[in-house]
Amino acid sequence: MIDTVIFDLGKVLVEYDWESYLKQFCFDEKTFQVLADAIFLSEAWILGDQGAVTPEEWLQCFLQNAPHNEKEVRQVFEGLAGCIHKFPYTDRLIAHFREKGCRIYYLSNYSEGLYEMTKEELGFINSFDGGVFSYKEKCIKPEEKIYKTLLTRYNIKPENAIFFDDRPENVEAAKMLGIQGVVFTPKVAEEYLG
Repeated sequence: MIDTVIFDLGKVLVEYDWESYLKQFCFDEKTFQVLADAIFLSEAWILGDQGAVTPEEWLQCFLQNAPHNEKEVRQVFEGLAGCIHKFPYTDRLIAHFREKGCRIYYLSNYSEGLYEMTKEELGFINSFDGGVFSYKEKCIKPEEKIYKTLLTRYNIKPENAIFFDDRPENVEAAKMLGIQGVVFTPKVAEEYLG
Protein backbone atom coordinates (compact mmCIF):
# COMPACT_ATOMS: atom_id res chain seq x y z
CA MET A 1 0.00 0.00 0.00
CA ILE A 2 1.32 3.43 -0.97
CA ASP A 3 1.72 5.65 2.09
CA THR A 4 4.60 7.83 0.91
CA VAL A 5 4.84 10.23 -2.03
CA ILE A 6 8.20 11.57 -3.21
CA PHE A 7 8.25 14.53 -5.59
CA ASP A 8 10.97 15.93 -7.75
CA LEU A 9 10.56 19.72 -7.82
CA GLY A 10 11.63 21.09 -11.22
CA LYS A 11 9.08 20.38 -13.97
CA VAL A 12 6.93 18.52 -11.43
CA LEU A 13 5.82 20.96 -8.71
CA VAL A 14 7.55 24.04 -10.08
CA GLU A 15 8.11 25.18 -13.61
CA TYR A 16 11.82 25.28 -14.47
CA ASP A 17 11.86 27.11 -17.78
CA TRP A 18 15.26 28.68 -18.27
CA GLU A 19 14.68 29.24 -22.01
CA SER A 20 11.64 31.48 -21.51
CA TYR A 21 13.46 33.26 -18.69
CA LEU A 22 16.50 33.92 -20.89
CA LYS A 23 14.32 35.09 -23.80
CA GLN A 24 12.88 37.84 -21.59
CA PHE A 25 16.22 39.65 -21.82
CA CYS A 26 15.82 40.04 -25.61
CA PHE A 27 19.46 39.21 -26.32
CA ASP A 28 20.41 38.61 -29.94
CA GLU A 29 20.53 34.98 -31.04
CA LYS A 30 24.32 34.64 -30.65
CA THR A 31 24.34 36.12 -27.12
CA PHE A 32 21.37 33.94 -26.15
CA GLN A 33 23.29 30.80 -27.18
CA VAL A 34 26.52 31.94 -25.49
CA LEU A 35 24.63 32.51 -22.22
CA ALA A 36 22.64 29.27 -22.51
CA ASP A 37 25.89 27.32 -22.98
CA ALA A 38 27.77 29.27 -20.30
CA ILE A 39 25.08 28.93 -17.62
CA PHE A 40 22.17 26.53 -18.06
CA LEU A 41 23.77 23.91 -20.31
CA SER A 42 27.19 24.04 -18.66
CA GLU A 43 29.07 21.55 -16.52
CA ALA A 44 29.08 24.32 -13.90
CA TRP A 45 25.28 24.02 -13.56
CA ILE A 46 25.74 20.36 -12.63
CA LEU A 47 28.56 21.28 -10.21
CA GLY A 48 26.04 23.51 -8.45
CA ASP A 49 23.54 20.66 -8.20
CA GLN A 50 26.31 18.42 -6.85
CA GLY A 51 27.14 20.95 -4.14
CA ALA A 52 30.71 21.08 -5.46
CA VAL A 53 30.79 24.89 -5.59
CA THR A 54 29.53 27.72 -3.41
CA PRO A 55 27.07 30.22 -4.94
CA GLU A 56 29.93 32.69 -5.50
CA GLU A 57 32.12 30.00 -7.11
CA TRP A 58 29.13 29.02 -9.24
CA LEU A 59 28.85 32.57 -10.58
CA GLN A 60 32.62 32.64 -11.23
CA CYS A 61 32.31 29.43 -13.28
CA PHE A 62 29.62 31.03 -15.43
CA LEU A 63 31.73 34.16 -15.89
CA GLN A 64 34.71 32.04 -16.96
CA ASN A 65 32.48 30.26 -19.47
CA ALA A 66 31.55 33.58 -21.14
CA PRO A 67 34.41 36.02 -20.45
CA HIS A 68 33.21 38.50 -23.09
CA ASN A 69 29.69 38.68 -21.64
CA GLU A 70 30.33 39.48 -17.97
CA LYS A 71 27.56 42.08 -17.73
CA GLU A 72 24.98 39.75 -19.29
CA VAL A 73 26.04 36.75 -17.18
CA ARG A 74 25.69 38.80 -14.00
CA GLN A 75 22.31 40.13 -15.13
CA VAL A 76 20.98 36.63 -15.84
CA PHE A 77 22.48 35.20 -12.65
CA GLU A 78 20.98 37.89 -10.41
CA GLY A 79 17.49 37.16 -11.70
CA LEU A 80 17.65 33.35 -11.72
CA ALA A 81 14.58 33.20 -9.49
CA GLY A 82 12.68 34.06 -12.67
CA CYS A 83 13.23 30.46 -13.88
CA ILE A 84 11.15 28.93 -11.09
CA HIS A 85 7.38 29.29 -10.69
CA LYS A 86 4.99 27.09 -8.76
CA PHE A 87 2.50 25.35 -11.04
CA PRO A 88 -1.20 26.24 -10.54
CA TYR A 89 -1.97 22.60 -9.62
CA THR A 90 0.85 22.17 -7.06
CA ASP A 91 -1.08 22.92 -3.86
CA ARG A 92 -4.04 20.79 -4.98
CA LEU A 93 -1.78 17.86 -5.88
CA ILE A 94 -0.08 17.97 -2.48
CA ALA A 95 -3.48 18.25 -0.75
CA HIS A 96 -4.77 15.27 -2.77
CA PHE A 97 -2.09 13.00 -1.32
CA ARG A 98 -2.34 14.53 2.16
CA GLU A 99 -6.07 13.73 2.22
CA LYS A 100 -5.16 10.11 1.51
CA GLY A 101 -2.94 10.12 4.60
CA CYS A 102 0.34 9.99 2.68
CA ARG A 103 3.65 11.29 3.95
CA ILE A 104 5.19 13.70 1.43
CA TYR A 105 8.86 14.26 0.60
CA TYR A 106 10.94 15.98 -2.06
CA LEU A 107 14.03 14.65 -3.84
CA SER A 108 15.53 17.25 -6.13
CA ASN A 109 18.70 18.08 -8.01
CA TYR A 110 19.09 21.68 -6.89
CA SER A 111 22.01 24.03 -6.30
CA GLU A 112 22.53 26.11 -3.18
CA GLY A 113 22.69 29.27 -5.27
CA LEU A 114 19.35 28.63 -6.95
CA TYR A 115 17.76 27.55 -3.67
CA GLU A 116 18.79 30.78 -1.95
CA MET A 117 17.16 32.76 -4.77
CA THR A 118 13.96 30.68 -4.98
CA LYS A 119 13.23 29.53 -1.42
CA GLU A 120 10.23 31.85 -1.22
CA GLU A 121 8.68 30.27 -4.32
CA LEU A 122 9.45 26.85 -2.79
CA GLY A 123 7.79 27.78 0.51
CA PHE A 124 5.26 24.97 0.07
CA ILE A 125 7.97 22.37 0.85
CA ASN A 126 7.92 23.57 4.46
CA SER A 127 4.68 21.60 4.81
CA PHE A 128 6.39 18.39 3.64
CA ASP A 129 7.54 15.66 5.99
CA GLY A 130 11.08 16.17 4.74
CA GLY A 131 13.25 15.90 1.69
CA VAL A 132 16.66 15.89 0.12
CA PHE A 133 18.38 18.52 -2.01
CA SER A 134 21.30 17.24 -4.06
CA TYR A 135 23.60 20.13 -3.18
CA LYS A 136 23.44 19.23 0.52
CA GLU A 137 24.23 15.56 -0.12
CA LYS A 138 26.97 16.15 -2.72
CA CYS A 139 25.36 13.72 -5.15
CA ILE A 140 22.64 13.93 -7.79
CA LYS A 141 19.91 11.80 -9.28
CA PRO A 142 20.09 9.24 -10.79
CA GLU A 143 22.94 8.18 -8.44
CA GLU A 144 21.72 5.42 -6.13
CA LYS A 145 23.20 7.11 -3.05
CA ILE A 146 20.78 10.05 -3.08
CA TYR A 147 17.72 7.77 -3.14
CA LYS A 148 19.14 5.63 -0.34
CA THR A 149 19.84 8.77 1.70
CA LEU A 150 16.17 9.78 1.48
CA LEU A 151 14.90 6.27 2.27
CA THR A 152 17.19 5.84 5.27
CA ARG A 153 16.85 9.33 6.72
CA TYR A 154 13.06 9.15 6.80
CA ASN A 155 12.62 5.41 7.30
CA ILE A 156 10.73 5.06 4.02
CA LYS A 157 9.85 1.56 2.84
CA PRO A 158 10.51 1.55 -0.93
CA GLU A 159 7.58 -0.78 -1.66
CA ASN A 160 5.21 1.73 0.01
CA ALA A 161 6.51 4.75 -1.90
CA ILE A 162 5.76 6.37 -5.24
CA PHE A 163 8.19 8.79 -6.91
CA PHE A 164 7.25 11.47 -9.46
CA ASP A 165 10.04 12.85 -11.66
CA ASP A 166 10.05 14.33 -15.16
CA ARG A 167 13.21 12.46 -16.19
CA PRO A 168 12.88 8.77 -17.14
CA GLU A 169 16.41 7.92 -15.96
CA ASN A 170 15.61 9.23 -12.46
CA VAL A 171 12.40 7.20 -12.34
CA GLU A 172 14.28 4.08 -13.48
CA ALA A 173 16.87 4.56 -10.72
CA ALA A 174 14.06 4.72 -8.15
CA LYS A 175 12.47 1.57 -9.56
CA MET A 176 15.80 -0.28 -9.19
CA LEU A 177 15.43 0.28 -5.43
CA GLY A 178 11.85 -0.99 -5.37
CA ILE A 179 10.13 2.42 -5.41
CA GLN A 180 7.14 2.76 -7.72
CA GLY A 181 8.02 5.44 -10.25
CA VAL A 182 6.03 7.68 -12.58
CA VAL A 183 7.49 9.84 -15.34
CA PHE A 184 5.68 13.09 -14.60
CA THR A 185 3.92 15.36 -17.07
CA PRO A 186 1.15 17.92 -16.39
CA LYS A 187 -1.24 15.25 -17.75
CA VAL A 188 -0.28 13.03 -14.78
CA ALA A 189 -1.37 15.81 -12.40
CA GLU A 190 -4.70 16.04 -14.24
CA GLU A 191 -5.22 12.27 -13.91
CA TYR A 192 -4.72 12.41 -10.14
CA LEU A 193 -6.82 15.52 -9.67
CA GLY A 194 -9.63 14.44 -12.00
